[in-house]
Amino acid sequence: MLTGFEALGAVSAVLQVVSFATDVAVACKNAYDGATTSEDDLHRHAKQMSEAVNRVHTRCEQMKNANSKFASPKLQNIAKECKDAADKLEAEVRCVTKLQAQGDILRSVRKAFRASKHQKGLQALQESLLMYQQVVKIELTSHLCSQSDAIHFQQDASFQKMDNDVKFLINRLAEGITDVKDLVKQEHATTRNAFAKEGARVEAAINSHTDSQVLELRTTAETERKCEVFLQSLKTPRMNQRYNDVMDSRDASFKQVFASYEDMRAMFYEDSEHSDDSGDKDGLNKDNDQDDGGDSESCQSSETIRDLDCISHLDEIHHSWDCFNSWLQSDNKLFYIRGKPGSGKSTLVKFILDQDQTRDLVRRWNPDAIIISHFFWKIGSEEQNGIKGLWCSLLYQRLKYQQDLILRTLQRYNHLSLHSDYHDWSVEDLEAVWAYVATFDGPRMCIFIDGLDEFQHKDGFSKLSQTIKYISEFPETKLCVSTRHEAHIKRWLETEKAAGILLENLTRFDMLAFVQKETHHLLPNSHISSESFNRLRRQLVDKAQGVFLWLHLATRSIIEGIENHDSESMLFKRLEETPGDLENLYADMWQRLNAKSTVYQETARRYFRYVLHGSHICIESYSWWYFTSLPLTLQIACAENHELQEKLLGGTSIMELSEILRICNETKASIHKRCAGLLEIHQMGVSFEKIGDNSAAFNEIFGEVAFIHRTAHDFLTDTEVGRGILGCETLDKFPSQQGLLKGLVCAVIILASERALACKMDVVIRQITNFAERWESNGLQLATEMLDVIQPLYDKHVLRSDIWPWVPRLPFLSYLVNNDLFEDFIVSRLTRESSTDLATSILREAWNPKNDVELPQRIFDTLNTFGADPHEHGVLSGMPELVVFFRSGTAFTNLLTTFIMSTQTDHEDETLLTPMRSKVLYPDEACQTLEMAIHMAKTCQNLNAAVALFASLSEAGNMVILPFDEVRRSLKMFHKIKFQSNLVVFEVNLQFLLLYLLSVLGTVLAESELTGPRVQDVMSKIDSPAAKLRYFLRPKAIENTLKQDISSSPKFKRILSPTASLPRNVLESLFSVNFRDHSQESCVPYEGQRDPFTIENYIRDLEIEEVDAENVVASLAKENLGICTSEDAGISPCLEYLGSLRMFATSSGKLFPLTIGQLEEAAASRESLEDHR
Repeated sequence: MLTGFEALGAVSAVLQVVSFATDVAVACKNAYDGATTSEDDLHRHAKQMSEAVNRVHTRCEQMKNANSKFASPKLQNIAKECKDAADKLEAEVRCVTKLQAQGDILRSVRKAFRASKHQKGLQALQESLLMYQQVVKIELTSHLCSQSDAIHFQQDASFQKMDNDVKFLINRLAEGITDVKDLVKQEHATTRNAFAKEGARVEAAINSHTDSQVLELRTTAETERKCEVFLQSLKTPRMNQRYNDVMDSRDASFKQVFASYEDMRAMFYEDSEHSDDSGDKDGLNKDNDQDDGGDSESCQSSETIRDLDCISHLDEIHHSWDCFNSWLQSDNKLFYIRGKPGSGKSTLVKFILDQDQTRDLVRRWNPDAIIISHFFWKIGSEEQNGIKGLWCSLLYQRLKYQQDLILRTLQRYNHLSLHSDYHDWSVEDLEAVWAYVATFDGPRMCIFIDGLDEFQHKDGFSKLSQTIKYISEFPETKLCVSTRHEAHIKRWLETEKAAGILLENLTRFDMLAFVQKETHHLLPNSHISSESFNRLRRQLVDKAQGVFLWLHLATRSIIEGIENHDSESMLFKRLEETPGDLENLYADMWQRLNAKSTVYQETARRYFRYVLHGSHICIESYSWWYFTSLPLTLQIACAENHELQEKLLGGTSIMELSEILRICNETKASIHKRCAGLLEIHQMGVSFEKIGDNSAAFNEIFGEVAFIHRTAHDFLTDTEVGRGILGCETLDKFPSQQGLLKGLVCAVIILASERALACKMDVVIRQITNFAERWESNGLQLATEMLDVIQPLYDKHVLRSDIWPWVPRLPFLSYLVNNDLFEDFIVSRLTRESSTDLATSILREAWNPKNDVELPQRIFDTLNTFGADPHEHGVLSGMPELVVFFRSGTAFTNLLTTFIMSTQTDHEDETLLTPMRSKVLYPDEACQTLEMAIHMAKTCQNLNAAVALFASLSEAGNMVILPFDEVRRSLKMFHKIKFQSNLVVFEVNLQFLLLYLLSVLGTVLAESELTGPRVQDVMSKIDSPAAKLRYFLRPKAIENTLKQDISSSPKFKRILSPTASLPRNVLESLFSVNFRDHSQESCVPYEGQRDPFTIENYIRDLEIEEVDAENVVASLAKENLGICTSEDAGISPCLEYLGSLRMFATSSGKLFPLTIGQLEEAAASRESLEDHR
């Protein structure tokens, strides 16, 4: 008998397809977003989906053949569309699997995903699945199966013979459940249970291993992320810059370093024969040889003598390199490479590091030995020429592949778990970690340190020599260092009895090979004979005296002469007149190109000064800031083109990319022509996702202009000739720096005009303010003009301080309030705007702890003149300090809370993950703070309003108030490191905070300052100051850090019925303050002397309950205690940011999983709508 079960069977199958297909779509989207998605999971989802599709097909056939009154054509159509959707999703699975197999899916797929139709395709499929759900709902509720039909089906004799999923569906419908979303979830769960039962027998067989396997799987990702964060804190943005800027080791000619004596002889003779034969091979004119017969004969004789002389030194050369090779295999601690400036020391070190032979020889010393290195750079940043940069670089390489050592280190030094940046480290911590790591039986280390003479430190070279000695004293460690011939370094090497080599004495063969390689392409069509080529080659090497940089520059000069068709005699004269040392060579190169034209000289002078005054900028790339050096090619092009400046700075022109490229190419050509080879241009080599196909062009126009070598920099700054080229008058520097600043702003404008590519606001504003500070009145006018130019860009979010444009921002003028030079500018702009909202925002942000702003009295008065409301609530700028919860408040509450945070952090406490000390108050500052606080307190309508304070409370009763960013870090790591203090949350009212401020200021100010009528009037309003303990988090002993990593959010204790306030004596003890002179006896209860405050004693008779961190913060936000939700703030974090919380900072994601999930859902819907507009 036909019952209608067939149609419901088809419905159930369709629901399964929708459910499993949604799983597949989500997994694919996560993979495209960079999440690590198990290939097994993907294929399991796809298999389940495929099996459900087969059931749809089978059951639809049964429904069609049954000719039931319940048969639905629409359901059949949906079944067909479900199959099509499943086919498309299976194709996506294959695509994801292929990409994951290629590795680094995070970077490669992000670009491919956003540049292709994958995202829109997956979104469309998900929307189709939602539509199918709605159609199924209509079909179910209209005629397929009512609740009474379902009850009837339950009573049918055939019901018990139905498949489990069909029975489950009918049971749900009989209960009145018709929401398809619920049915999908239930069907999905039912089907999963069926699959689970089917595999129960196998599961039972391996059940004893399950717990450990699951723990291993779950902790692996956590451990990797923790180690990656730690490593990234050691890695500076420019850690590898110097290594990368050194000549490519593939272009270096150091073949003899690892050559045997026989190979070295063979190389020399082979090179000579190759040079002698090159004329015949290339068919050069023999007449030229005959014309120079006499000279040729004498030259050949002299060359033979020189070659024999070189051969006679082969023993010495081979012995030197053999000493180095032997050292690599030995236990000897220290080896040096000394050489003249420009002799190729850094190139040699890079060559050695890149060769397999180096690793092979070091592994003869020890099979497990590793090689690490650091390149100092005198004219680089602090991390490139200082001791801290050395330690970070070495530790990063030492621990890069040593996950177990990182975990041990984090367990030993708890506070390091929160290091996320280079600036979080101290040299003392770095040395301690190095020593701790050395206690383990790790691999031996062969360390190369290049450029000892480039080290910069207030204590001079002695600090570096002590560090090297410290490192070398550890067992299984040896170092090879390179340096110039500086007397104090030479004396130190002699004291250490180090072995070494003098590079300029050993590189003749390599230099001959270099010149041969550089000039070989000229031979076929050259008018120069092969014999003359060989003479030039040898004379170049002779004159170089071991200085590779000189050889490079002189060879380039000869090549230019050959390309200009200079005669042979002119070429030899050119070489003869070329100065033999770098300093004079630089001077000669300059003289040749610019001596006859003061215009050329001035152009080159500006270029040199641009580079000498260089800084850095951050440009948006993917979801991070790309750090690049200044000046840029585009910046110099704009600095040099006054007409272009007027158009861009005046806002009267938007340039096409082709025109920008043309101007930049002209600038590049001018730099090459006018700067005598002292400057070169490095391409960025980074992909700017937003600009798509124009990325290559942007790398061209944003090339970094830099000195060819440190010797070029030193020539201009340290020699009389170089200083003469630059011009020594101070006033002469103003125009070049003025042009550089204008050029930077023009470059920012062009970036903004090309698909709104953002720059980091802090960096740009610092360039402008530094210019004004340096040139004072001369620079202030231009600085204010540039501020007016960039403000519209800031308003459009193409200048911003955070990579995420949705993050709340400072008012533009808030960037300037700390600088006295800009007070007139701020006042004038406030007058022009005449905005109460703007004045209120600036006042509110003045006491945002993250901004380190100190509001001058004049600006405070001006803001009040324009109606700033110190009691208007608002969200504070910056990234959410509690992951997805923002800090909010008024100017008054911000002043009071910032004051207590800055003056109440002097106890030593291991919960403080960043060292903090109480602010030192001086009378003038204290007087100003008092004036502002009293002014705002007088107009406060509710001094009983409360805010939350987080604190660390030790068992001894010592307390430290935690800034909000410290709260987040503490929450993230509280159960991962062995804190001994409680994390507590107070609710304090403004009366209490005001009383605290007055009490602390009373220790600094004269009594008369606090007894005036205005202060006393405010004091009379303080009748019920209160501080309640609301939540606390107890420390736990941790046996297994890995198990804690996969635990849930930390569990607080909530006090359900807190007392009105803690007693006065307890508050005085906890907050380290004396209220007696500034409070009415009745306003703060006093209980007399008692033991130090402890959590255990306080909660003894109180009712408490356990809540997680998310509940704590959400409750504080709901009560408006200085915290607010994203929704309340009107802020919508983007899906990519929220996803990153799960992918890269899982400890943050675990704190607030429900809130993040809700925000993700809202962001997905919002971005889906935006895609369809």
